Amino acid sequence: MEVDMHKLLLRRQQSADTGITDFSSSIGLGPQSLAGLWDDEIIATSRIPREKVLTQQLINRGGYGEVYYGLYNGQPVALKMLLPDLRKSIKHVNALLDEVRLLAMFDHPRIVHFVGIAWDSLSDLCVVMEYMEGGDLRALLALYEAQGHELGFDHTKVTIALHVAHALTYLHSLAPLVLHRDLKSKNILLSSDLQAKITDFGISRERADTTMTGGVGTSLWMAPEVMLGQRYDDKADIFSFGVVLSELDMHTLPYSHAKDKSNSGRKLPDSAILQMVALGKIRVEFSSGSLESVVMLANSCVSLNPKERPTAAEVLYRLQTILKQDFTVE
Repeated sequence: MEVDMHKLLLRRQQSADTGITDFSSSIGLGPQSLAGLWDDEIIATSRIPREKVLTQQLINRGGYGEVYYGLYNGQPVALKMLLPDLRKSIKHVNALLDEVRLLAMFDHPRIVHFVGIAWDSLSDLCVVMEYMEGGDLRALLALYEAQGHELGFDHTKVTIALHVAHALTYLHSLAPLVLHRDLKSKNILLSSDLQAKITDFGISRERADTTMTGGVGTSLWMAPEVMLGQRYDDKADIFSFGVVLSELDMHTLPYSHAKDKSNSGRKLPDSAILQMVALGKIRVEFSSGSLESVVMLANSCVSLNPKERPTAAEVLYRLQTILKQDFTVE
């Protein structure tokens, strides 16, 4: 599918103070009508017949949406839909359409493929995506933990990290660059042979400069500057990537070693953990004896100073080098 990016960018409202591309109110979707969808070139071009999309079993449910396993033209797909209570909310429908506009731009083998968008009414609007039969990375790592899988970095884990670095390098090379803003193990999907692709661009932002201000939801993968409400750039994604590297090593959720350090005996809430991270009191941890080259890279990714973190392209190069030097069979 070819998209006239010049026309697309002209239609988007630019924020004067931050230079962030803003999709808000871009189609004028009315409360009782879907007519506005036809006025948006990207949405209209991406539409596929709803009757050819079959919804089957629920795969996952989040705070705003559900993902179902389904079929499109007889082929397995993943269907992303808003929660039933939100399907008539114009705010949430427009947010979903914003994500579609981003997905339609992407063309990279390490980003989950966007098939199209289908609807007959607001209540059955769904985003049709490539189905990744291996599930998400968080589920795999939880299984590793339950089975007592060896800690550290093996060829498979480093390759998964490499695939994610490929995706970030692509996003950060776009003009304007795109920040994922919610990179975590649950948003890294796997094929049956553990090929990794990133997904969930629901809070991603397309940017016209190198700094921006804005809040996203609290997350243990969040960079300190984001948590503190400071201006941030692509290095925020790199911090999140460093946290994912810790997960790949330890199999546990980030900062699990610090969760039980409350004086009251209660587990620390995520907000308290993030404050300690921002103050430099705790960091993600790595297993003893873990591959030093990867640990050094990960530690640079989670530096408190964003300027000290590598770029996505630098991360990609270093992981490629590590795979060649540490895992090549002679």
